[in-house]
Amino acid sequence: MQNGQQPPMPNFSLNDTRDIPCECGNLIFMQGMRFKKVSRLITGEAKDSIIPIEVFLCTQCGKSLQELMPDELKDKKVIE
Repeated sequence: MQNGQQPPMPNFSLNDTRDIPCECGNLIFMQGMRFKKVSRLITGEAKDSIIPIEVFLCTQCGKSLQELMPDELKDKKVIE
């Protein structure tokens, strides 16, 4: 947006949204962090780098909310 203007807010209410439940059905999550290390050989830096990744964990079963995970970190399910 030009001149520092904010983009217009979408016109909807929470009644127009849907919940994102955990696989266990729970609707409450807590924030957590996952850390990935990237080798200095890849980055060209003097030391390895740490990348923090925010995750959301179910307060009932502890599983991460897969819908919000980067594709590379999503749990891989084996289809038989």
